[in-house]
Amino acid sequence: MDARVIAAHDSDVVVLWHQRGLSPKGVRFDGEVLGLYTFREGKLSCAQMFYFDTTAVARFLAEARH
Repeated sequence: MDARVIAAHDSDVVVLWHQRGLSPKGVRFDGEVLGLYTFREGKLSCAQMFYFDTTAVARFLAEARH
């Protein structure tokens, strides 16, 4: 995974992740994801991931389970 901070304001940080995965069957995933993170008192209090291609992620995860 490669990460790049896109924006930060007060207790919120937005990170662009480039994720790559390889299942045991050799199925690959390569895509970008936005992460929104909120910190309270120096600790992570909320993390949300926003996938650009949810269909590709769901397909990869389904194939990786079998």
